[in-house]
Amino acid sequence: MKVKLFFLCLSMILCLISCKKEVKKEEKIDDTKNLFKVTLDLVIKENDTLHLYYAQDSAEDYTEQSSIWLPVQGKEVGQQVTFSLPKDVLPIKVRFDFGVNKENKEIILNKVKFNYFDRKFVADETNIFNYFRADENATIIDYKTRSLKRKDPNSVKGASLYPHDLAIKTEIEKLIK
Repeated sequence: MKVKLFFLCLSMILCLISCKKEVKKEEKIDDTKNLFKVTLDLVIKENDTLHLYYAQDSAEDYTEQSSIWLPVQGKEVGQQVTFSLPKDVLPIKVRFDFGVNKENKEIILNKVKFNYFDRKFVADETNIFNYFRADENATIIDYKTRSLKRKDPNSVKGASLYPHDLAIKTEIEKLIK
């Protein structure tokens, strides 16, 4: 009887030891929330590549090292294209180059939205050009339709928008404080 009791206890102990502990799945943390994001709401009909330049100082020039290239699928309808800046980059101004594909005869820019954590600023169809201006050497703007066209249809350089430095800086500073 003692032998049976001993084996019964031993088997129960082994069962308890060998039972796997339930491992809780680690929740995925959204580490993109702390990235500064710029979203363009636009109509771009042909596949292309958009280019965002950013500067962290008002006196800083735009450089390739402080830029993001983003391929975009052409669509007949509006779409949102989001640039996520590198971690710990907080820009003070941004510039947009709207593609290299000469087949894109016109791009309609509806909105530009800036996000940082849960804060956002939107330059929409009513005030977008209070914050951005055309590169007069490369861009023709129809302010009524928000249409951006290449000044020279044969040029590789597409339409570009530069910030009105003080206006955009003021809004971005509100986001990052």
